[in-house]
Amino acid sequence: VLFRSHIGLTASLSLGASREVVARFQTQHSDVGLSFTEADLGELMTSLSHRSIDVVGAAGEPTAEHGDMMLLTRAPLYIAFAGDHPLAGRRSVDWSDVTAMSFLVSADAPGPTIHDYIIRRISDFGRQACIEVQGMRREGLMNLVGLGLGISLVCEQWCGVRYPNVVFIPLKESGTVETIPFSLTWRAENDNPALRRFLSLAREVAKADAVTSGLS
Repeated sequence: VLFRSHIGLTASLSLGASREVVARFQTQHSDVGLSFTEADLGELMTSLSHRSIDVVGAAGEPTAEHGDMMLLTRAPLYIAFAGDHPLAGRRSVDWSDVTAMSFLVSADAPGPTIHDYIIRRISDFGRQACIEVQGMRREGLMNLVGLGLGISLVCEQWCGVRYPNVVFIPLKESGTVETIPFSLTWRAENDNPALRRFLSLAREVAKADAVTSGLS
């Protein structure tokens, strides 16, 4: 390994554009070693400013607040249901199907962001969201869903992992799959050659993803 790059993530690499970038990068650049940290956004951005992380992948639109940014993808949203839930066999659901249901969110990031998003979307229907905040991370939260203790809002990156008695149903609004933006952030002054290669490939994947999604 001649070069190394450290990547920070707030979401799983089980599925989606982030996984594609990493998989293709490993194939095309065998001389570069990649290391990863999964943590909340604030911690990752601190590490980015200290140069202990080269690039951060997280939900959100590109902004100039923490450095240079690019939109990698718009990740589809899903509702996680227990396998025996009445809606578990549906091909898709929309917000009107779940406004009265109890949502489970994590106390840790990205839980607070998801919490606020659910409140905004359900308020569009003139209802007050029922949300239970749990002191558990992704796997623990999905186990609660599988036990029938509530449903949860997840993005595509979570859906590549199987959890006991949990199914993921696409969330649609007016027939269109609902999505959230997922961006990469890095420091312009970082001259790590491995980072430059990673960003170049990420731009290729982002461009192809936009074409496929009809966003270009």
